[in-house]
Amino acid sequence: MSTAGCKNTRQASRLVIKMRTLLAASQRDGFGYALNNNGDVFVERHVDPQTCEGLGSLKASRDLLPVTLHTKLLHGVDYDQQGTIPSKGAVNGCIIAHGRTATCGKNITNTHPFTGVHDGKRWTIAHNGVVEWKGEKLPLQTTCDSEHILNCFLYKQGEQSFHEGLAGYAAVVGINPQGEMFAMRDDRAPLYVTYVKQLKQYIICTDKTHCEEIADLVCDFHNIKSPTVTNPMMIAPYVAHTFHANGEVSSQAFPRFESTMSYASTSSVYRSLGSAGAVGYASSAWDDDYTPYSATRGASATAPAFPASTPSTPTTPSVEPSQLPTVSELDTLREQRMSEYRRNRNLHHKPWKQGNQTK
Repeated sequence: MSTAGCKNTRQASRLVIKMRTLLAASQRDGFGYALNNNGDVFVERHVDPQTCEGLGSLKASRDLLPVTLHTKLLHGVDYDQQGTIPSKGAVNGCIIAHGRTATCGKNITNTHPFTGVHDGKRWTIAHNGVVEWKGEKLPLQTTCDSEHILNCFLYKQGEQSFHEGLAGYAAVVGINPQGEMFAMRDDRAPLYVTYVKQLKQYIICTDKTHCEEIADLVCDFHNIKSPTVTNPMMIAPYVAHTFHANGEVSSQAFPRFESTMSYASTSSVYRSLGSAGAVGYASSAWDDDYTPYSATRGASATAPAFPASTPSTPTTPSVEPSQLPTVSELDTLREQRMSEYRRNRNLHHKPWKQGNQTK
């Protein structure tokens, strides 16, 4: 969200809980969010999404216990936070949230959003998809493939450097060093945008229904009886959009990056998005979504369009389209993996680890 649009921290907590509820319905391996709080980015991450009950709720509960105990609790390593939590007043900074389906180690260090500082500049990103990095070696702090994207912003020229070594599928949202939200996607990973005219607020989600539910909640915060809210529509591929504090949006095209990956990474695609219940990767069939903004639930006004001019033109893909995995190939791969999972399900069944069982 380009702005959280909350009158106080209670509303901000309700917003975080709503985001967790929507994302954790299908993404159960982690939840995190990052909020621009008066120039400081507050980040909170949970391996178990259900432990997040609002802004800093788990830490507040843990800190009520004697120090000799709360430092040894399981949740001491199952969640973390960085930055300064909002304490009072309106919460209007941009906010990003991410639900995770693990394709590598399920732990706190691999939970999004990722944040890093280099040359005094702080970048925070969340990524949907699966990627590999084939370029020059860059520092890694986790085993999560998404860190390759963060490194592009920390050590290179951001999305303009993706083509230097990135391969795979990606939709990315983040917060730049100026505290502004940015968003971008390739031509397969989905990102929908909704605009709330009365609040000059952009809401971007992987699932279009999430855009609508978040918009309804924020309009309720402000008692807007007849809001003007645009229909969720797909943002253009290979264009990075930055949402400035004054409500304006600047856009910059970036070169295409390679889509082909190793077999191991390709098999992770459906675990990342498709098999988790979110809108999965698709082909150019999404071109039907590239339609002008239309207003609903109110006046017939339209949202300000993204700037039409893009200083650079995406480069030609480094591989021919015929070499890219097709949707049918990915469907076949998904069915193979699901069959394998069903065959081995009993081998992984451990009843003594399930709740409310005494055996």
